[in-house]
Amino acid sequence: MEDTIALQIIRMAEEEDSKASNFRRLYQETADFMYPCENQITSQRTPGQDKSIIIRDPTAMFAADDMVSGLIGTWIPGGQNFFNLRTKNRVENTSSTALMWLAYAAEILHEEMFGSNFMLQLHDTIKALVVFGTGCLFTEWDYDRLGLNYKDRHISTYTIKQNAMGIVDTVIFTYELSARQATTEFDNPGEKALQSASTIKDESKKYKFIEVIRPRLKRNQLLVDKLNMPIENIVVNVEEKKVVYEGGFEEMPAAVPRWEKSSVEKYGRGRGTVILSVVKELQQMWLGLMNCGERWNNPPRWQLEDAIEGVLDNRPGALNIFTQPNAAGALEGTLNGNYPISKEIIEVVHEVVNKAFAKDIFVQMGDLKGDRRTTVEISARLKEGLRRLVSPIARLEYELFTPTIIRSFMILIRNGIIPPAPQELVGQRLSVEYVGELAMAMRTYQSRAFTEYVSMLMAMSEKFPEATDILNLDRALPRVALSSGVNSQDLNTEEEIMAKRQARQQQQEQMQQLMAQQAQAEAYKNTQKAPEQGSPAAEMAGV
Repeated sequence: MEDTIALQIIRMAEEEDSKASNFRRLYQETADFMYPCENQITSQRTPGQDKSIIIRDPTAMFAADDMVSGLIGTWIPGGQNFFNLRTKNRVENTSSTALMWLAYAAEILHEEMFGSNFMLQLHDTIKALVVFGTGCLFTEWDYDRLGLNYKDRHISTYTIKQNAMGIVDTVIFTYELSARQATTEFDNPGEKALQSASTIKDESKKYKFIEVIRPRLKRNQLLVDKLNMPIENIVVNVEEKKVVYEGGFEEMPAAVPRWEKSSVEKYGRGRGTVILSVVKELQQMWLGLMNCGERWNNPPRWQLEDAIEGVLDNRPGALNIFTQPNAAGALEGTLNGNYPISKEIIEVVHEVVNKAFAKDIFVQMGDLKGDRRTTVEISARLKEGLRRLVSPIARLEYELFTPTIIRSFMILIRNGIIPPAPQELVGQRLSVEYVGELAMAMRTYQSRAFTEYVSMLMAMSEKFPEATDILNLDRALPRVALSSGVNSQDLNTEEEIMAKRQARQQQQEQMQQLMAQQAQAEAYKNTQKAPEQGSPAAEMAGV
């Protein structure tokens, strides 16, 4: 019997598939030239088939790999933590108990994430993000292994919906399972699937399922069962039009980052989609260059005859027959093409492709000449190059890393891997402070404006003392300190700042009192001293 909810979900999935069709065609063509491993978006490939057959110049493919490695390497430094845990309330962060627990929880979280398949799946998600512009990383608990598990979802398997604030709050997955897989995944995957799974002959038969993850509209917040969790999860057997599973999540399990996004589009556009036309032209240029080189190595030939046979053929080794002796000489300089110019044009296009994938930022050593390969210069070039990446990197942090880390943290709390928080932190909102090279360079770049502004104010204050009145150091200095990499634990609280200022003021008042007392004593001493003989004071005193 058909299920009303199942029909609604199937209809919604079909509508979203239709809306995403243009982007999927764009992603398919981009994958063909820059990410052939994932080029089964709108077309299907036979397993083992050569997927690089149309790629003549692989520059874009390699440049994309370099950018992905650069992003991950500078965001997640090897052998050390790449984030700290904080709360929104800095006053609570000053408690030694809270600080110790947050540091301990962050250490456990790093161990669990890096002990799982996080880095492997993260690479695939960021690769899809860079090339296509949209990625999806799913975070869950592995009940068999008792640890975190991550899944990068293929771009062809999901569609998304976003709320009024532009945040992705609904993900619709479409996938196939064999009858045997479906019976292990769901208690009742459908009558046909159960029947197929009962025989060895049909257990590999595929069935299509649609899974919807979205905010739950109606729930009893006093209950903690799966049907009253904030995020709703429904799975539908498409062929039988039946709901085969209904559950929920405490947090959105799927992080869907976009590289760059138009205000009128919900799917992202990556570096690969931006330079797709350039890469396609590059393939044609490369074919032309190879053809030109072959003509120089095996040039066209000609032969003088009484009649013309055929048309001019400038392919390598081609034979052309002329009736006029001078005709061949006139064409001799142009038949083979201009190899140096063709090569220079391709090199220019290579630079465009490499710049699009930020090779000049993440692959510094290849561009530095002579003895200029210094750590200081590489760091400076990295920071300077970030001005081209501030917007997508900020989106990467907001839409991928932070929700994935918070989701992983909450899973470990619920499964007892991280001990319960101290009472003073209960109800506090958690925040993530990134400490990797890329995150630090971003914050340094963003705080540079403050330093330049202060320098300008100091220069102006010589003629206009009131110019510095606009600056609030109590708000600005902590922000600049954090942007420069200073640990928030090293900053004083407002109470400690006030105590220091009061102590300083008391010390100044005591110094002023002491100086006043010394001045009074000196004046009194001077009044008690006998006047010198012959002085006006002595005459007045009758001495």
